[in-house]
Amino acid sequence: MFRPASRFTTSLLAVAFWLAGFGSSAIAAPASPPNFSPNPSARWFSYSRVYIPPSSGPGPVRPHPQHRLVSNDEFRATGAQTTFPMGDPDSPILLPWARDALRTHNALILSGKPAFSPTASCWPAGVTYFLLRPMTLPLYFVQAPDKVLLISAGFNDVRRIHLNAPHSPSLKPSWYGESVGHYEGDTLVVDTIGLNGRTFIDNFRTPHTEQLHVVERFRLTDGGETLEVNVYVEDPGAFTAPWRAIQRFRRFEELVARSAVGTLAVLATPDEGPLIEMVCAENPYSLMGMEAFPLPQTTIPDF
Repeated sequence: MFRPASRFTTSLLAVAFWLAGFGSSAIAAPASPPNFSPNPSARWFSYSRVYIPPSSGPGPVRPHPQHRLVSNDEFRATGAQTTFPMGDPDSPILLPWARDALRTHNALILSGKPAFSPTASCWPAGVTYFLLRPMTLPLYFVQAPDKVLLISAGFNDVRRIHLNAPHSPSLKPSWYGESVGHYEGDTLVVDTIGLNGRTFIDNFRTPHTEQLHVVERFRLTDGGETLEVNVYVEDPGAFTAPWRAIQRFRRFEELVARSAVGTLAVLATPDEGPLIEMVCAENPYSLMGMEAFPLPQTTIPDF
């Protein structure tokens, strides 16, 4: 009788330890909200100006397979002639009118005319293209209990995310729409609607309509060195189905790593950080003959 009883007691202890472990994990403290600005010098640069497709399912418009982009970086390294980005008009996510819009834009480039981004003419980037811009100029975060600000150093475009608040019952379409967010553990979740149809999805000038709905999930990885944004996009006016994409940023803190921040002349105080105000050119004409994108002028409020 001794050996079976011993085995029974051992089994009870094993189950007890397993339950204790399960219980402790079940009631573990939730993950802390992410801190995207651990110090005033923290800023984020994107890895690419093209969205990363998901591992499966519908994804973003991809580069044109027959017209490779040659960037300024590649020109400096190899001397190859730079080109303007061209998207694939045969992307399965595009409705016919959106495909035609991409073909028209591509034809403009192939004709030899310049096709700079509308942001070069001081136009707001819009929600999705905003995530593709911080490559030469960084992205900053300002986190407060009731809001999060995303600030692009290029002309200081600002996105305002209202935390733990519902969407307004009646929205007038605007450049950045209305973004509401909340934290889910270590992830900032942002839901945006109310966008006008005057911006573009990406650097290919993929169009959208006022039905655009975007959900972004911001999360830190690699010990806080990488910021990953998973993007969900739906717009039945422009796309055949909802689709997903990924964008990643790397953290850069040269001032903190190499200098005493308080001694730098560019800073008023160490707490203000290295963000420098940039104002788009006061130019009443279009950039380099871009008739389609003259500098925007506002005569009445659009919000």
